[in-house]
Amino acid sequence: MTETRTPPWPADSRYLRTGDLVIDLRYRRVCCGEAEVELPQRLFDLLVLLMAEPHTLHGRAELFARLWPGLVVEDANLTQNMWLLRKALGESRKAWIRTVAKGGYVFEPPGPVEWFVELPAAVEPAPAVVAPIDTNETVAQAAAMDTRPVAESATADAFASVAESEAAVRTSTPATPPSKRWVGPAAWTAAALAIVAIACALLWFRAPKPPNAATGARPLTVALIEVEDRADAARWPVKLLGEWLRWKLGSLPEVTLLSEADLAADGETSSPKVIFLSSGIATDDATQVSIRARFHDRGQEQRMELKGPITQAPAMVDQLSQQIMAKLLPARVDSWPALNLDSAAARRYADAVEAIERRDWTAAAAISNEVVRQAPRFGLARMQLARARSRLTQANSATEQMQIAIESTRPVPAEVGESMRAEALAMDPQRHQQAREAYAKLAARYPGQSSYALQYAQLLSQTGDLQQALKMLSAPEWERKPMGTRVTRLLLISEIHQLMGDPEGMREYARSAERITRETGAGWELENGNALLMIAVADTMQYKERADVGQYELAAKRLEAAGNRTRALYARFLAETTVAPAEASAARMQTLLAQARAGGYRRLEIDILARAAGQHYSAGDWPGYRKLLEEALMVARDSGDILIGNRLAMALLVEDIVGARLDSAAERLRQLRKAGLQGRWEIDLAHFDAALSSIHGRYEYAVAVLNAAERDLAKQQADGGAGESRARLGCLRAEARLPLGDLQAVRSDWQRCAASEQQSNRVSPLVGRARTEWLAGDKEAAAELLRRAQTVQTGLGDSPEGSEAAIEIASLLTRTGAIAESDRLYQRALPLMRTAQYQWLVASAETGQAENAAARGDWIASRRLGADARSKIPADAWPLTSRLDVLDIVAALAGDDRPRASALASELHAKAQRNGDRLTQMELHSLMPHGVVAADCSRTHRDSMTASTGMRGASLLWLKPKSQALAAEPALETLSP
Repeated sequence: MTETRTPPWPADSRYLRTGDLVIDLRYRRVCCGEAEVELPQRLFDLLVLLMAEPHTLHGRAELFARLWPGLVVEDANLTQNMWLLRKALGESRKAWIRTVAKGGYVFEPPGPVEWFVELPAAVEPAPAVVAPIDTNETVAQAAAMDTRPVAESATADAFASVAESEAAVRTSTPATPPSKRWVGPAAWTAAALAIVAIACALLWFRAPKPPNAATGARPLTVALIEVEDRADAARWPVKLLGEWLRWKLGSLPEVTLLSEADLAADGETSSPKVIFLSSGIATDDATQVSIRARFHDRGQEQRMELKGPITQAPAMVDQLSQQIMAKLLPARVDSWPALNLDSAAARRYADAVEAIERRDWTAAAAISNEVVRQAPRFGLARMQLARARSRLTQANSATEQMQIAIESTRPVPAEVGESMRAEALAMDPQRHQQAREAYAKLAARYPGQSSYALQYAQLLSQTGDLQQALKMLSAPEWERKPMGTRVTRLLLISEIHQLMGDPEGMREYARSAERITRETGAGWELENGNALLMIAVADTMQYKERADVGQYELAAKRLEAAGNRTRALYARFLAETTVAPAEASAARMQTLLAQARAGGYRRLEIDILARAAGQHYSAGDWPGYRKLLEEALMVARDSGDILIGNRLAMALLVEDIVGARLDSAAERLRQLRKAGLQGRWEIDLAHFDAALSSIHGRYEYAVAVLNAAERDLAKQQADGGAGESRARLGCLRAEARLPLGDLQAVRSDWQRCAASEQQSNRVSPLVGRARTEWLAGDKEAAAELLRRAQTVQTGLGDSPEGSEAAIEIASLLTRTGAIAESDRLYQRALPLMRTAQYQWLVASAETGQAENAAARGDWIASRRLGADARSKIPADAWPLTSRLDVLDIVAALAGDDRPRASALASELHAKAQRNGDRLTQMELHSLMPHGVVAADCSRTHRDSMTASTGMRGASLLWLKPKSQALAAEPALETLSP
C-alpha cells in the first residue's frame, strides 16, 4: 500500500475476504464472485485500505495523504478512483462504498473482513500418462535414432495433482473456513478498468540467436516449419510443439532461430537445419493423435513420431521435444521444466500462439490469461502473457506475470535464466536503467546475439541515450543478419529519429523497411504495415496539415489484414488526431477511447487523452486541457509507464508555472529530478529549473543551470531536436542575464533565441532585444524592434501565446510613454488569461495596468490593481513583486511620505543586492538620491555600475509623478532615455 499503517490482520496473512469478495495480497489479485478483476496499483491500494478499516469515515484529505504521499494531484483524482473502484466491484457491491457529503467515504461490507493464510486448493486435472507408442515400427525408429524416451512415471508425476493442507483461517469475528475456490488469473471483466495502449511499440523481435561464446557450444541455425491444416481440429498439438521448441531453442545463445519468412528471404545465403513439425488425427481412431518431426542430420533424414490418446498430447509434445533436443543439442537436454498443462488448456494455448503471431496483443493477453488460469504452472504461457501485457503498457501486471514465469520455468540453463531476469527488468519502466545494464552485459558476452543487442539499443533510446543507440545500430555487421533482424533494426532506427524530432531520418529508414518487406514477398505484411504507419507519422511531423492522412488508413488496412488489430486501431487514432478537430472527429475519438479501455491498451488510452487535451487547448478550453492531462498522467502512473508519465508531468509543470502554482511546480520539478532523466528530457528539465529559479530571483543560479545544459546539449552532437532546444535555452538565459547587467551576453542569447522555428516563439526575441536596446539608451533601435514585435504578435491571434506576447509588448510600451496602446493590449489579453486561469499572466497584466495608472497619476487605481496582482502570486515571485514594490515607493513619494518611501526603497535595494539584480538597483538609483537608501552603493559604485553594464536607460523616471519633483541628483537625470 502507498501509505502503511498496521493492518488488523497478521503479517503472514495472504488472503482477505468479505462477502463474495476475495483479495490475494501476495499477487495483488481481486476475485468478485466467480470472476477475477485486475486492478491498477492505486485502486488495489485503495481497496486494501478500505478493507483494513471498514465502517470508518475516511476524509478526502486523509485519503490523499495516504494514497498519493508527496505528490501533487487534483481533487478529481480521488472521485474518479472511487468511481472506478465501484465499477470494478460490480453492481451488487458498489453500494459497499458510501459517500458522506462533505465528509469522505465509508466502506460498509455486508459482513466481517476475514483473513487467511491459505485458501482450499482447487482440484487439479486428473493425472495424465503418456500412452505407449502403439506400433513397433515407431518404437524401433525412436531407438535407432538414439532418442531419449521419458519415463512414463516421470511424466505422470508432472501432471499429478498435489494435495494441499486445509487453510488456516483467522477472522475479525468467528467464521468457518470458506469453501469458495480461488479463481486463478482470469480474463478482464471491467472494461472501464481495462486501460491499455500500444503507441509506438515495435514488432515482436524475430531476431536470431548467436553462438554461445562463453561455453564454446557448437553454433546451430534452426528453422522450425509447422506443416498444418488449419481446417484440422487436431492442429493444436503442432502449435504447442512448435512454440515449446521455439522457447527452448530460441532461448539458447548458441542457437540462431529463423522464422519461415526469414528462411524464404535468406534461403540462398543461409543453410539452417530445417525441422518440419506436424500432427493429425489417426485415420482409424478419432481419439488418437500422432505428432511428428522430420529433419536431415548428417546427410540422413531423421523421422520421429509419437502416437496416443489426444488427451495425452501435451505429454507427448514434451517427450518429442526432448527427443529433438537430444538429437540437436545433447548437452542441453536435461535443463528444462516439464510441460505442465492438460489438453483443454493446450487447445486454448494454440489460439494464444496464433494471436501472438499476429501481434494482436489484446487477444494474446486475454487468451493467455485464460490459459494460465487453467494451467497456472505453465510458465511459457505466463511469460507470453507478460510480454503481451508489456506491449499493452500494463507494466505492473507484466512484471508480476514475468516473475511468476521465472519461478514456474525452473530448471532452465543458466544463460536462459539470466536472459529472463533481464527481460523482467525491461518490463518495469522504473528499472529500465538496470535492464539496460543487464542487456549490455548479455550483448557483450554474446556479440552474435541480435535480440540482446536490439533490446539494449531500445533501452538506450528509452533512457534518453539516442546517439549511443544510433551508433550501436549503425555497425556494418547488421547487414549480414537475417531479414527479420534487419527489418527490426530499420524500424527501431526510424523510431529513434522520431524521438529526436527528425522526420526526414524517420522517413528514410521507414521507407527502407517498407521497400524490403514489400519486395521480399509473403510473411512480412505486419512489418510492412508498421513501416507504412511510421512513414505517415513522419509526414505529419514534417508537413502537419498538408500531410496525406490517407496513409494512416492504408497502414491500418495492411495491419488489420495481417491480424494486428491493436496496431490498426492505433493507426486510425493517429489519423483522427491529424485532422482539424470537429464534432464528428471528437465522437470517433470517444469511440476509440472506449475501445482502448475495453481492450486494455493503456498507452493508447494515454495517447488519446493527451491528444484530446491538445484539442481542448486549441479550442480555448484550457481548464479542460489540464484536466485531461492530469487524467492521462494518472493512467500513466497506475500502469507504470514512467517515460510517458514524465513527459506529461513536464507539460503540467508548464501549466503550474503560468498558473502561478509555484509550490506545485517546485514539487513536480523535484519528482522529475528524482526520475533520472537523460538526453533531451534532461535538457528540458534544466529549462524548467532555470525558469523557476528566475521567478524566485536566483538569476546567477539560473544562468549556471543553462550553461550546464548547453554543454550537455553539445555532447549530443547532431541530435535532431537540439536546434529548438538551443533557441529556447537562449531565450531563458537572456531573460536571466538581463537583470545581472551583462548586455553583451544578453544580445548574443537573444540572437540564439531568434533561431526558433516556432511561430509562438518569434515575439520574445524581438521584445527582448527591444528592451535590451532601450536599457542601453538606443531608443530608435528599440522602437523599430518593438514595431516588428507588434506585427508578429498580431498574427498569433487570440491565443495564450498571443496574449503572453501582448503582455510583454505592453510592458515596454509603458516605458516608452505609449500608455494608451499599452492599456489596449492589456485589456485584450486579460479576459482570455482569466478564462485560462493563467494567474501568473493575469498578475503580469494587472501589474502593467497598475504601472500605467501610476504613470497617469491615478494612485487609487494603481493601488487597487497592484493589490489584485499581489493576491495571485507568491510573495517571493521576484520579477513581479519587485515591480509592485517600486509602485509602492513611487506612491509614497507622490504622497510626500518620504520616510515610508525610504524604508521601502532600502528593503527593495537590499533584496536586489542579494539576488544580484543590478537592473533593479540602477532603477532605484534613478528614483532615490544617494544617501537616502540604507546600505546604498557609493556614488562611485553607482557610476561604475552604469559604465560596466552599459544600461544608461535603466531609469524609472517614466514613473516620476507629475506633481512631485524627486530629489534625484542632477547627474542621474541623464539616465532618463
